[in-house]
Amino acid sequence: MTTADKSGIWAFRGLVVVATGALLYSWFLPWWSLDIAMLGPDRVVVRPWGEEANLGSWNIIFELPQMPAFFEPFAWTFLGVCVVLLIASLLVKEKLIEIAGFSVSLPRAIVGAAGVAYMAAPAIATLAIMYNLGQFEVDGVTVPLQGTVLLDFGAPWISHVTSSLRPGYWLAWGVGAFLIILALLRRKIVGRG
Repeated sequence: MTTADKSGIWAFRGLVVVATGALLYSWFLPWWSLDIAMLGPDRVVVRPWGEEANLGSWNIIFELPQMPAFFEPFAWTFLGVCVVLLIASLLVKEKLIEIAGFSVSLPRAIVGAAGVAYMAAPAIATLAIMYNLGQFEVDGVTVPLQGTVLLDFGAPWISHVTSSLRPGYWLAWGVGAFLIILALLRRKIVGRG
């Protein structure tokens, strides 16, 4: 193995470590939030493993849809699997494997698999949020994935609410895409495999 090969492998590993850090950072950021004008920002926050609601006096009228009980442990297990895959990609030997008729290195396959899996997380989060918002309707008005509407539960519970996808959501998409691109470019970075 030449010095160029070694430096390429270390460059790839460094990029995987950076991506792993970004993945963990995105996991702990909010992915979606609901601001209620009369109560303040971030009254409902959705994170990859569930939601947090701080609705004050609105608790008595807001019946938020809940994720199934298995969801939170599943989400944390998913995160663990993604991180273990990325760490494994740093440690496994340079072995070529066959995938769909293509010969790829094991580290490349592992990083690509982690990227595809992590891109699924914000896609599933979008579907779950949209489904739950569709279940929450007030006088024919549903809260959009992003936007502002007026919810009128009757005085004194009348307020504009603004929903928005948050930076953690966009970072999750970016991390997944970066890992896939990193896997695709591994041969150029390392010089082989």
